[in-house]
Amino acid sequence: MDTEVAFFVYGLLMTGGPGFAALGMEGGVRRIGPDRVVGRLYHLGDYPGLVTGESGVVHGELIGIRDPVLLEKMDVYELYDPEKPGASEYRRIEVDLLDSGRRVWTYEYNRSVEGLPVIANGQWRNA
Repeated sequence: MDTEVAFFVYGLLMTGGPGFAALGMEGGVRRIGPDRVVGRLYHLGDYPGLVTGESGVVHGELIGIRDPVLLEKMDVYELYDPEKPGASEYRRIEVDLLDSGRRVWTYEYNRSVEGLPVIANGQWRNA
């Protein structure tokens, strides 16, 4: 990968999170800093789900992915299949960040959120 891929993470893939550790992301990412996106965060049990375009703000962090293999591992971890995005639990989409103004990738929850609890403060770590 000649350039890194900018990615907004808001749950288990944030630095220090269990997904970050499980995927060995420490050496493959550059921490850029906190940021936010318009959307709503839902509590799915052991992890959150972001739905963009809904009223609210979701807090997370912007990272730069340096290793294309790590991006593939993240897709598997998030149950995103680029060959079948409609059947995936999450889909990888581009979003506009509120603080940096950058357009970056994130994972959006791809299932019904009916009846799921909303994380009103938009922060997984403080849910």
